Amino acid sequence: MTKKPRVLGVIPARGGSKRLPRKNIKMLAGKPLIAWTIEAAAKAATLTDWLVTTEDDEILEVARQWGAPVPFKRPAELAGDEVRNIDTVMHAMEFMEAATGREYDILVLLQPTCPIRDPRHIDEAVTRLWESDLDTAASVKGPFKKRDPILKAVRGGVLEDYHPVADPAAVEAFYLYNASIYAMKRAWFVRERKHISPRQVPVLMDDFHSTDIDTEADFLKAEAYINHLRKHSEG
Repeated sequence: MTKKPRVLGVIPARGGSKRLPRKNIKMLAGKPLIAWTIEAAAKAATLTDWLVTTEDDEILEVARQWGAPVPFKRPAELAGDEVRNIDTVMHAMEFMEAATGREYDILVLLQPTCPIRDPRHIDEAVTRLWESDLDTAASVKGPFKKRDPILKAVRGGVLEDYHPVADPAAVEAFYLYNASIYAMKRAWFVRERKHISPRQVPVLMDDFHSTDIDTEADFLKAEAYINHLRKHSEG
């Protein structure tokens, strides 16, 4: 593909977090949590358009204060606990395509609970997906590999290898989704209504940038990582 793709970045920010109430606007290292993702999206060179989608008035106002486009307030039927990110991305895509009169080539899901992603990670996901014949890309952390398999299962009260291997020294490395970036080609996304395909373009991120916040402990770890990266950058 030679043309530059039209890309829509979508930051979903629901107001009804259960485990950590109001976490999307909770202060993290001097900024609301959502501001970290807003700043990354604003600096990503490959996003044609991007936006925050929320049903919450306070989150909407905070997002705008930090420079995010918020062209609509998410309808109530897309605000419940059972609503999937797929549905919010689809709604945002349809709204923006109706508003601009043009279709996008790639959709990028950027969850605000992953505050330490770098704009270059977003650009890498978009560029590599556009150049690939695969349908989706996803950010992962890893590789995880030791001489003996480290993925374990407890079966019948016994700790054992999750995937037994004949030669422990030859165990294959594995990677884990870090929930930071999911990118999908439009045609596949509309047809399948999924953001994960059987085979994906991998975007590798280190442990620092892979932080995903769901609990108070995650917040404390994220602040420590941010302070470490700031000190390293200044140094």
